[in-house]
Amino acid sequence: MISAFIESMLGGLGRVLYSLYAANSLYINGFIILYGICVFFAHRSFNTIFTAIKKELKIEKRKKMGTEKLSTLLKKTMLPWDDLSHASWFPFIAIPGKIMIHFCSKSNLQKIFSMENLLVLLKEKEGNKADH
Repeated sequence: MISAFIESMLGGLGRVLYSLYAANSLYINGFIILYGICVFFAHRSFNTIFTAIKKELKIEKRKKMGTEKLSTLLKKTMLPWDDLSHASWFPFIAIPGKIMIHFCSKSNLQKIFSMENLLVLLKEKEGNKADH
C-alpha cells in the first residue's frame, strides 16, 4: 500500500528509478558503503602523509613559527614526493572534509600539499594545539 502511494507520487522517471533501485539495492548500497570506507581510509592516508611532511620539515610539536618563517622553510625544503606517495599503505588520498578521493601520485600530492595549502594546514594545526 505504501509502495503504491510512493510510486504514484514519483512520476514516470521516478517509478523507473525506484524499480531499478528496488531490484538492485544490495549492489547500490554495497557500492555506497564501500566508497565510504575508501573515503575513510583516504582521509587517514592524508593524515599519514601530512605527518610525514611535518617530519621531513623537522617541525617540532610545541614550537610556534610565524607565517614568514614557515614560508621560507617550505621554499628551501625539497620534499621527496615519490617517497611521500608511498608513506601510506592505501593508494588513495582525500582532503579532510571532502568525499572525493584521488590516486596517491606525485602530481596529486603536489597539488594537495602545495605551498599555500601547507601554510594553511600548518597554521591551522598550530592554532588547534594552542586551543587545547
